[in-house]
Amino acid sequence: MTGRDFIIMMLCCLGWGGNFVLSSWIVGANPVPPFMLALFRAVFVLLFMGVFLLRPLPKKFGRLLLVSLCVGPIHLGLLYTGLQTAPASASSIISQALIPISSILSVLFLKERIGWIRSTAIVVSLLGVMIMVYEPGALAMDRGLVLLLLSYVALATGSVLMRTIPDVDWRQYVAWTAVLVFVLSLFTTAVFETGHAVAWEQAGWKLIVVALYAALFVSTFAHGQYFRLLQTYEVSQVIPLTLITTLWACLLGVLVLNETLYPRYIVGAMLILPCVWIIARRGAVPPVQED
Repeated sequence: MTGRDFIIMMLCCLGWGGNFVLSSWIVGANPVPPFMLALFRAVFVLLFMGVFLLRPLPKKFGRLLLVSLCVGPIHLGLLYTGLQTAPASASSIISQALIPISSILSVLFLKERIGWIRSTAIVVSLLGVMIMVYEPGALAMDRGLVLLLLSYVALATGSVLMRTIPDVDWRQYVAWTAVLVFVLSLFTTAVFETGHAVAWEQAGWKLIVVALYAALFVSTFAHGQYFRLLQTYEVSQVIPLTLITTLWACLLGVLVLNETLYPRYIVGAMLILPCVWIIARRGAVPPVQED
């Protein structure tokens, strides 16, 4: 992976980590229905990126919609539903299932090869994440954890499918994903959620700030560049780098939310950082494309 793309991936992880902190701030302190928040986020994305819906449809448009469906509505639907009952620390651990699931799928369906050095780096970095987020008793069986696991199966499937649709503008992907998320969120929040007026009254500008941040830095920048990078590099090289998201989330939680800086955060970071660099450097660098 080139140095530029590595930095972009780290910034994507920063965006995702910041979203965890901001979402915890708004949803934890205010009674904001999660799909109401997702609806606001999708509306902002469509305001910024909706113009790309007017472009000619790509040749593999059906597969693009399938990717958007897996990464958007299916993943988010299962994720939001699972988070209603799943313990927070256990949810962080379950989310790391994305790495082995996507790696297995990439080997089976994309015929990717994962050498022993990259495999070792993935395992050690996963260990670092587990050290950072693990709390005794956190993995007690819960229906929400099963839904969370299924949500990351959907995300891994969509991520692998991204490799099969080259030459698609990432901005079209972002726009069409927002359309699907908008439809799902509108239906779900209207039918199953309540307290919208109270949430708006109590959250107000905070809801707008969080939704705007998620739209710009998560849906548009992070997800868009994630799509581009998965079209350029192997799945088994890109997805393990998302482990940095947990590191950013913990660091921002300490700096922004005044959370405790546990020693396990430092130990986990010391394991994750060098391994992520190894994972990024072990893959093949794509050829330079002429403009």
